[in-house]
Amino acid sequence: MRPRVLLLAGLEPTGRAGLLADVAAVRARGGDAVAVPTAQTAQGAHTFAVVPASPRMLAAQVTAAREWGPLHAVKWGVVPGPSQLSTAKAALKDADAWWVVDPVVRSSRGQVLSRLTARHYLALAGPRVLVTPNLEEAAWLLGRPALATVEDAQEAAEALCQRGFGAVLVKGGHLPEGQGLADVLAFSGRTLVMRGRRLKRPPERRGTGCRLASALAAELGRGTGPEAAVRAAREHVTGYLRTGRD
Repeated sequence: MRPRVLLLAGLEPTGRAGLLADVAAVRARGGDAVAVPTAQTAQGAHTFAVVPASPRMLAAQVTAAREWGPLHAVKWGVVPGPSQLSTAKAALKDADAWWVVDPVVRSSRGQVLSRLTARHYLALAGPRVLVTPNLEEAAWLLGRPALATVEDAQEAAEALCQRGFGAVLVKGGHLPEGQGLADVLAFSGRTLVMRGRRLKRPPERRGTGCRLASALAAELGRGTGPEAAVRAAREHVTGYLRTGRD
């Protein structure tokens, strides 16, 4: 099956992150990508700007995308504000699709990309919603102190499942050196720790979180279960880090 994946994210013109990176990842996983920009962004060495998408155009683009055929998954990336969030939710209210939510509010350099609060993201929870926070984002969603251990990540993943998410992937790429590299997946009453090697990332190879969530959406949209989908998405990101290609 070739999954049809709707991508909601900010447009970053270089394609190293954001919507263009999402499209590359979905296509690499054998899916059809439908790209809808939630914002225009400029993220250079000395330049930064975010212009939110018009809610009217956002609604029209999502509606038009659905008119061409069913969606099998939706990946939520940067959503700049509550109006874009409520517009997209309304346009997708009866879509029979997995949602993958990447709760991005800041760039890797710490610049603010979104005005959404933790409460906005928690309101997206549902049985077919997989959320992919990193350690900092997981702590923020739960209102907890910083997560510093694999055990902290496990507890956070389980707590987010209790908030109503069908699956939670807490990304542990920024665990302290002594903890190694470990992502934690919780779903259906199970909690798995997925270990890996920490790879050196060249500075131009950004957007790993975008690519992971988009590859996940493609796999879930195909009918792959959460565990196998996460393993496939992690392999995709590892390949990107090693080669620079999706």
